[in-house]
Amino acid sequence: MTFIFDRETAIIADEADRFTINASDFYRNPTGMAFGGWVAAIAAKAVNLHPERKGPLVSLQMIFMTGVGPGEVEISVKLLRAGSSTQFWRVELAQNGSMTNAADIITSSRRPTDIDYQVEIPATKLPEDSIALPSVNPMAPQWVTSYDQRIAKGMPFAVNESPEAIVWIKEADGRPVDRISLFSICDTPMPRTFFVTEQFRPGSTVSMATYIYASEEDLAAAGSDFMLLRVTGATVRNSATDGRVELWSQKGILLATSSQIGFFR
Repeated sequence: MTFIFDRETAIIADEADRFTINASDFYRNPTGMAFGGWVAAIAAKAVNLHPERKGPLVSLQMIFMTGVGPGEVEISVKLLRAGSSTQFWRVELAQNGSMTNAADIITSSRRPTDIDYQVEIPATKLPEDSIALPSVNPMAPQWVTSYDQRIAKGMPFAVNESPEAIVWIKEADGRPVDRISLFSICDTPMPRTFFVTEQFRPGSTVSMATYIYASEEDLAAAGSDFMLLRVTGATVRNSATDGRVELWSQKGILLATSSQIGFFR
């Protein structure tokens, strides 16, 4: 079985450090531009497929200079520096000869230690007791249907007490989670503007940073089951808004965190 996410992120290697892909029609926002999680995923995948990569992906910091529209996307990868266990990469995406995105990505082989602390998973409703997202926002873009999302806290297009939301999420077609899909999942939360006003306020992300803490064993244990995603916001003012994401497995393991800033009208 070919999962939707794998089909739509199937980049083609032109050379060892160059890849191409046609921009996905499926992972496209109502603006006509690609979903930022898809953009992050193909950047991460280019590093993951590079023949010089040694360790797993652990960090991605991306800037969105302009939207990725329909047509071919060129992806270039450069290894900036390599240590004994950690590599530093630069990825640049371009369309029609102009750069659209740049990402700094780190791969690293880490080992367990005698210190084992993490923030606790929040207590909340079970997935079966939460609200299925499509029933809340039927006008959502097509890519939203690739995720089974259950809202446990925070209603979009409503004035909530705070911009915090808690959502159970998994790939709707049963694809198991991995490092590439984590970068996409961490960008699925709606803008925090949607949670402080009933009005639709369009906007766009300009910078996003995602960090993966999960081991391969943690990801295998998470599998294709629901994960718990909590997103908070520190500010929605002066045409700017942020988003801070924490993502846990059902076993209570913190898989990843992410933060971003966006501008809105």
